[in-house]
Amino acid sequence: MEEGTVRYSYFADANLYKYTAIEDHPLPKDRTYKYGIVLGGYSFWDWKWSRPEFSEIADRLTEGIRLYKCGKIEKLVLASDGSIFQSKDGKGLQGNPQGMMKYLNELGIPKEDIIMETFANNTRENVTFTKKLLGKEIDTASVVIITSAVHMKRSVSAFQAEGIYPDCYITDPWVDVKGQSVNFMPSVGTLAQWPELLHEWIGYIMYKLKGW
Repeated sequence: MEEGTVRYSYFADANLYKYTAIEDHPLPKDRTYKYGIVLGGYSFWDWKWSRPEFSEIADRLTEGIRLYKCGKIEKLVLASDGSIFQSKDGKGLQGNPQGMMKYLNELGIPKEDIIMETFANNTRENVTFTKKLLGKEIDTASVVIITSAVHMKRSVSAFQAEGIYPDCYITDPWVDVKGQSVNFMPSVGTLAQWPELLHEWIGYIMYKLKGW
């Protein structure tokens, strides 16, 4: 299975994780995609140093870049992110789409192969705004969405609610690290992952209740 940098937790409830996440889901070896949609949340724009600053889920983007470089996807679609976000009223969080475009160009991805959706505040808006941006072509084009394992189930649900049935490519799944001893004692790092799991679990249930 192709997979990116992984993130793990021994203290978090494995059953909750498994209910929330989509795990082993490799892409078909011989298939390529018109659009690789990277769901945001992996960075913010550092205005002082004029560069993106990445979080622990940065492999959403790095794996998207790798899939592009390997010829698996033709167009890299960034579906909102702190590094490119533009608030409609000019208040609150502000990213830098032009700066991020330049950053990706410097990594060898030409401007014509990068599409940015810069206004979505959540996963549901990611889908709605990206569909509007790409137009009718997304209804028939080959699409793969790239996001964290714990975020994938809710993301797929949101896309399907819009009549889009993408393949999915997971990043930062739960793994057992070879040679790493299991420590069930709580720690700040592992406890900090609980809000993310609960957020995705509750969000997925809410999407289902709304028929998404």
